[in-house]
Parts: sequence; C-alpha cells; structure tokens
Amino acid sequence: MAASPERLALDFQRAVQELHQERLRTQQLLAEVERQNHELDRLRSSVHRESNSRLLAEEALDETRDRLQLAVEAAGLALWDWQLPSDQVFLTARWGEMLGDIAMDGYWDTKALRERTHPDDRAQLKLVTQDLLSGRKTRGVAQFRLRSAEGWMWVESHGMVAEHDSRGQPIRLMGTHADITERKQVEAESLQARELAEQASRTKSEFLANISHEVRTPLNALMGLTRLLMDSQLTDEQKSWLDLMDSSAHALLGLLNDVLDLSRIEAGKLDIEKVPFRLHETLEELSTLYAGQAHAKSMGWKLQLASNLPSMVEGDPGRLRQVMANLLSNALKFTPKGGQIRVSAQVQTNALGQRLLQLQVQDSGVGIAKDHQATIFDAFTQADASTARRFGGSGLGLAICAKLTRLMGGRIELLSELGQGSTFTVTLPLHEPAASNEGPQSAPAELQEVTKANERFTGMTVLVAEDHPVNELLINQLLKRLGCQVRNARDGEQAVQLWRQGGVDLVLMDVQMPGTNGLQATRMIREQEILQSKRHTPIVAVTANAMKGDREACLAAGADGYTPKPVSPQALIRAMDEVLQRTSGHPMVSTLPSDAEPEHKAPAAAGALDLDKLRRRLYGDEATLHQLAQAMRSDLDHRLQKLQHALRSQDPELAIAHAHGLKGSLGSMTAERGARLAKGLELAALSRDWSLFGRALPLMQSEAQQIDQALAALLSAQPATSG
Repeated sequence: MAASPERLALDFQRAVQELHQERLRTQQLLAEVERQNHELDRLRSSVHRESNSRLLAEEALDETRDRLQLAVEAAGLALWDWQLPSDQVFLTARWGEMLGDIAMDGYWDTKALRERTHPDDRAQLKLVTQDLLSGRKTRGVAQFRLRSAEGWMWVESHGMVAEHDSRGQPIRLMGTHADITERKQVEAESLQARELAEQASRTKSEFLANISHEVRTPLNALMGLTRLLMDSQLTDEQKSWLDLMDSSAHALLGLLNDVLDLSRIEAGKLDIEKVPFRLHETLEELSTLYAGQAHAKSMGWKLQLASNLPSMVEGDPGRLRQVMANLLSNALKFTPKGGQIRVSAQVQTNALGQRLLQLQVQDSGVGIAKDHQATIFDAFTQADASTARRFGGSGLGLAICAKLTRLMGGRIELLSELGQGSTFTVTLPLHEPAASNEGPQSAPAELQEVTKANERFTGMTVLVAEDHPVNELLINQLLKRLGCQVRNARDGEQAVQLWRQGGVDLVLMDVQMPGTNGLQATRMIREQEILQSKRHTPIVAVTANAMKGDREACLAAGADGYTPKPVSPQALIRAMDEVLQRTSGHPMVSTLPSDAEPEHKAPAAAGALDLDKLRRRLYGDEATLHQLAQAMRSDLDHRLQKLQHALRSQDPELAIAHAHGLKGSLGSMTAERGARLAKGLELAALSRDWSLFGRALPLMQSEAQQIDQALAALLSAQPATSG
C-alpha cells in the first residue's frame, strides 16, 4: 500500500529536524573537543612551568647548600646532628680532622665523646645538654676541653633544638663544633700580660711611695733647718743663698708631690672627695695668692666671678685648688712682664639641662703651637725642648690637671695661638649641697648659733673627761659659753667616780687617756647603769683619731655620739643635740647644718698657728687665749721630753701616748702642720719603726720651736679686752 504524499512530507520534515539536531550535537561535541584540547594545552604548559620551577628551586637549594658548606669549611666548623633517643651522633669529616682522627662523615658514640671531655668541664657541658633535652632552652653554648691526638684542645659548641614530637618534646638536636684553642691561648696570654702590667704598676707606685718618703723626710729636715737659719743673724749674701735653698727645696717638694700624685692616679689609688665647700672663698684665696706674684712681675690680674655662682658647692676643694694652682702657676711662668692674666668662673647649662661649673685661666703669654697642643696634656710633655730650657718644669702639671679633671667627672680644654697667649677651660659637673648641708659658719653666724644654743643648754651639768690641759681649757670655755656647769676628770677612772656622785646630765669622754681609757670608762658606766637601774646618761666620745671604724668602736662601747678633734663649736653643739635627742626622745631645736663642721679638714695655715681661727673658736676671748698659750707652751715642752725619752728607751706605749696627746692639743690650737707631724710620730710608734720615729722627731722639734715662738709672741703682746 503506497504512502500518501502527506505522510511522506511529514516524514521528510521530521528527518530534516533530526538531521538539524544531530548537526547541533555534532557542533557541541566539536566545541567540547576544542575546549578539551585547550585544557590539555594549558595543562601541558603548566606542567612544563612547574617542572622548570622545581628544577630552578633544586638548583637554588643546591647553590645555597654549596655556599653553606663552603662557609662551614672556611670557618673550620664541624656540624653535628643528634636524633634522639639514639646514643649515636652524626658528625662531619671536620670533627675527625680536629681530633687528629680519620677525616670522614660518620656516627660517633656519645659515651665515648663524654669520656674524651676534660673532667673539670663535664659538669658544665652536662648542664647545657640537659637544658636542651628538657626543653628549658632552645639554644645553648658551651666551651670545654677535649682530648685530641695532640693533647687537650678547646672546643666551643653551639646547639639548638631542631625538631619536636607531638607533645612538644625535643627529638632532634643540631649544631656546630669549633676549635678555639688558639683563641684561649691568646686570652690567657692577654690575662697574664694584664696581670704583669698591674703588678708593674703596683711595684712602680710602691717604689715611688717609698722614694717619696725617703726623699721627703730629709727634704723636710732641710727646709726646717733652712727656716731656722733664716731666723738667725745673716749677711745679705747668706740670706740670698738661704732664699735660693728654700725656693729650690720647695720646687723639689712640688715635683715630688706631682710624681706621687701621677703615680696614684695611674694606679687608681687616688680618691676624689665630695664635701661641701665655699666656692667663692676658694677661688678668691687662690687669686690673692697668685695676684701678689703677678703684681711683682708688673702683670695685670683680673678675677671675674659670675653672679650666678652658688656660694656652696659639693666636690673636692683640695683637688680643685691643685688643678687651678697648676694652671695659674703656668700662666705666671709663661707670661712676660707687663702681660695680662684673667681668671673667671661661671655657671653654664648644657643641652641636657645639666648645670656645669666653667673655670677659665687666660693669659697673654708665649702661647702653644697647634702641632704641640694634641700632646700637651700627656705626662712629661712640654710645648717643645726650648720651653723646658727657658722656663724649666717636668711636664707633669698639665697631665695631672687633665687626669684630676676627668676623675672629678669633667674635662679640660685648650685654646691657644703661638705668641698670642693661652686659655685653659675646666668644665666640671656642678653639684650643690642640700640646704642643710653647709660648710663651717662665719664667725658672726657661729656666735649667733652659740647664743641660740645657750637657750637649750643653760643649767646642764657636763662631765668633761680629758687628760690634756689645753683641750680641757678649750672645751670648758665653750661649755661655759653655752651656759653649762662643768666637772673635769683627767682619766677614765676619775670620770667614773665623778659620774657615780650623780647630777651629770651629759659626758664628753676623751677616748685615749692614761690608765682607764675612755672606751673602758664608758663600758663601766653602762654596766653600772644596768646593775643599779640608773637612768641612761648621754655620752659623747671625743677622739683625735678620726679614722674609719673609730665611730663604730665608740658606739659599740656604749657611747651615744661621736665627734673628732679638734672640737669646733659647731661639731660639739651638733653632737650634744643629737645624743640628747636620741636619749630623751624629744627633738632639740637646732639650726646647725648636719655636716657643717669639718673645720679640721680645712687647708693648713701658712704659719705655725692659725690665730684668727683660734680666736674665732674662743669668740675673741683674749684672756682665755693667753691661758691656752701658756698651757700649750708648758705641755709642748713636757711632751717633747717624753718623746725623746721614748725614743731612747724605744718604749712604744710612752711614744704613742704622748704623740697622740700632742696631736690632739696641736689640732685644737690650730697648729695643723704640727698636728700632722705628731700623727706621723704616732703611726711610727704604732708600727715600731724607730728609724722613722728618729727621723721624724727632729722635724717635730723644729716645728715645735716655731709654735713656741708664735705663742711667746702672742703672750708678749698686750692682751685685748675680751668680750
């Protein structure tokens, strides 16, 4: 049966549609094939790039490894790797080379390595290893000795924790070993060289100190004898010779002091004080001293003190004077007749806001060439050889100035032109004392303070235990000025007896007295107070020693306070105030500065006695001054005879007792040079050095003669009206 045309048309139309759909599917398949081809190309390219990158990374890693290996080899290091808990540690070939063994990489037994370690170093190495194994530290360093084929070698080992387990415990340590034997040898040689240098410095210092002593003793005798001869009948020519001898002796003494100071500074044996002092007075005293010499040479002299200078500063006044004296002496030496010298002082503030003291010495002298200025502060250095020939000198002064300035925390600078003069500038840190920490008061202020203290002490009974009549008279005079009633004892036993009688408000106890001394008497009083249930009596210990430990010894014996001789009004009032406050529990109303006293630390007067200071101590009481002079002359003669007898019999106890007594009385009389000589005699007797004692005694006798002459002149003068 034949198909109808409609049927055929419908089939044809359906076939065309299916063909069209198949064509679409074919196009989609071709597109997917194309996309897949693109993806394959991309993947091929990516794989190629990654392959190249990996190759490049491997090459970079190999290069880094090579560099590290070269660095390790260049440093001579052996690498080690310890996988825990194995008892084998991997070490590179360098380790075997260091030990003188086979130079190859390999594993070494840890126990065998410990046995190679020096016994003295095992504990330290074990401690470092345990810190790493326990996780207390991640890095460690140890230096130890190890036995090699050639003997003991030093090894420095650095280690670190390289891996941890899941619990955080170390499971791998890595590090390096280095041979440091040569370094240790250099260190040992350097240490030995330093010790030898220090020993040489000590030996030099001791030698210079001994030489100084040996030279100073006959030199002092020479100077003393020269002064004695100058007081005798002389012709003009003989007087000029003696003047020359005296100036030469002083120059030699100055050089000796410079050498000794330089030695002490270099050895680190020179201490810098920090005490309050009056800056204006110090500079004015120096200026007055050198201005006279300048005027004698027809020089102009100017002292300029800025208005912002504080009146009181803290520092070392003695060393400051030494620095300034050297600079002023040089200015006088190198400035020709008709020249100008200017001394100035001012306060400046640096960038950090710190206040500085600036001192300048400017002269119009010969000046210093630029090429010599760099070494001018070196020891034994002068501007040039012609300077030494023309002006003399050792070249030590400026070296000492520079070193002292550095010790005081400052600096010294030079500005100079040859033929145009020089300017030396000393810059020091400025330390001002607290308001309560002023120095010794002026005479009017001191009198005012005594008047105020009179209100506090009037009616008190004070027991003075003092074996020396001069010191007794001075203390009695002061106590009477304070309104006190005074009882006197000449030894410790008598002091205890007077104390037993009662009615004593305070005791001033001299420490060194014949028989029962002051410390023993103090202990006896304290024991009886306890046994008899008596009230506590304030005791102030008084001693001429003023050495380190004396205060502690006095307090340990039962004293409540302590004051050194010579006793100044300020020191005594302060000591009395302190012990009365401490024992009564009630504060005393006092305006005295806490560290005001040290009158005994003032520079020695030029003469045998400082009569002005002595008069201030006695508030101008000429009658008491004459009594003191008479007592001192008698005591001086008596004690010198006893000292001569002690030398002949070599009796140390007799020598110590009378040298100590003489030291105290001379200090009280402001005969500071004599007090120092007496202290030297006491030290010589304490050390049983009779040779030194015999050399020092004539110097003491010479000084005593000058003191006696000064006292005789005082007594022959018409006494002024006291009051």
